[in-house]
Amino acid sequence: MAKLEPFLALASAVAEGRISAAEFSVVCLPLYKNYPGPFPSHEQYEVATELFYVANDHYAGASDAPAGTLSDEQVRAAAAEIAERMRSLLQ
Repeated sequence: MAKLEPFLALASAVAEGRISAAEFSVVCLPLYKNYPGPFPSHEQYEVATELFYVANDHYAGASDAPAGTLSDEQVRAAAAEIAERMRSLLQ
């Protein structure tokens, strides 16, 4: 059964600036795609999936982020909010 803790650690790391948004995306995408399931609850699955889409939508280019993509700051903000929801689910 998949656990939410690795996703929480990753979301917290990018939200707190311990890793960059680009590093977050490089780790999060394969972690989610290759993670054994199912998750303990549908809510945990949903929040992990939401984090995956934040990583998937990150734009790491030097120019302004195209429409439909997320900048580094937007990734950090989204990850912080998702990490808080993950903490609530794990209590």
